[in-house]
Amino acid sequence: MRRNLWCRITTLPLIFIAIAPFAQCKASPVGPDRPLWRLDLGFAGLARQPNLYESPLAIGFVDSDTLVVAWFVSHLPPSPRLAEPATLKAVYINANTGKVRSKSEWAATSRPLEVDITPAGNLLVRTGQTLHLFSPELKPLNKKEFTTSAVFGLTVSPDGARALVCPVSQVSSPAQLLDTDTLQALDTVPVVVRCGNYFVGNKFILARGDKDSEIFVRTPGEPWHPLPLLSPADGIEPTRHAHYIFLNENVLAANSSFCSQAFSILTIEGKTLSTVKLPERRCWGSIATSRGGQYFGVPEERLRGIKNETLDMYPFPSPEQFVVYRLADLKEVFRVKVEGISPWFPKRLVQKYAISPDGGRVAIMSNGVIRAYAVH
Repeated sequence: MRRNLWCRITTLPLIFIAIAPFAQCKASPVGPDRPLWRLDLGFAGLARQPNLYESPLAIGFVDSDTLVVAWFVSHLPPSPRLAEPATLKAVYINANTGKVRSKSEWAATSRPLEVDITPAGNLLVRTGQTLHLFSPELKPLNKKEFTTSAVFGLTVSPDGARALVCPVSQVSSPAQLLDTDTLQALDTVPVVVRCGNYFVGNKFILARGDKDSEIFVRTPGEPWHPLPLLSPADGIEPTRHAHYIFLNENVLAANSSFCSQAFSILTIEGKTLSTVKLPERRCWGSIATSRGGQYFGVPEERLRGIKNETLDMYPFPSPEQFVVYRLADLKEVFRVKVEGISPWFPKRLVQKYAISPDGGRVAIMSNGVIRAYAVH
């Protein structure tokens, strides 16, 4: 017995020595679930704090080498009578190494707040009734004030190149389509639906009406014209509940506004190119696009928890994986596990996704921690 035990003990180092080179060789390449780099932006103020869940936040690639994260941090007002102040923070990151290239901040005094990343890498910032254009160093480049309405709606195209400013309280006033890198007005757009029902692309603007059969499209300088009903996919709810996002100039994706079991890829004329459907208790999250319109990604979520109407308990979607597709052939090119939410240990989760223009990098931000992955 002792002899057998001694043989096992003396053999273990030999076995370890034999397999160690193989294990090291297998672990050295970057795997599908192993990030290129990891960056916790807590040092820059993007920490795991309650403020993070309500503050506007944007993450996106300017190009294949530059990743940008911009967000607002709220502060307690010095007096209850004063407006709640906030600080805009921006961090520019080397997308290949994760090293911070620059970080800047700017004080905002009015609300509502919003921040978006433009194609040139500038920041389009809304504070109250004003749109600001800032450089990466948060130096003012331009600004435009809108005083015709007490409130205005702002819809920015997926690539950040166009912004539609829509008057909420004055229905008779037209909306304006702006170039986000200059704030120059590109078109005056007649308002035909509520401000929240516009979807802006580089070439077209889509308007979703209140009725199932109402879908309108417009190109700059031309009148609105109706489109065929854009609800071709099995599992997609009627048009009044559908959400649309432009993937490029002529192709868009459609899914339900919340926990959609299917999403469809459509042409602007309403032709279905593809439909992807998940099994029961699984659904798709919000679609993320790459600049240039060559790739798009969707978080795959699973309904977790139990349903008990008496106790007011219902399942909720929890992210499980992020899937990237190539638009040219509608093929899946990347899949990675992401942080989710447990029904037994619930927590707040803010998760954002970004895809580089060439599709070679994916960045996923979970509660202030960014992980970047190589796609190919």
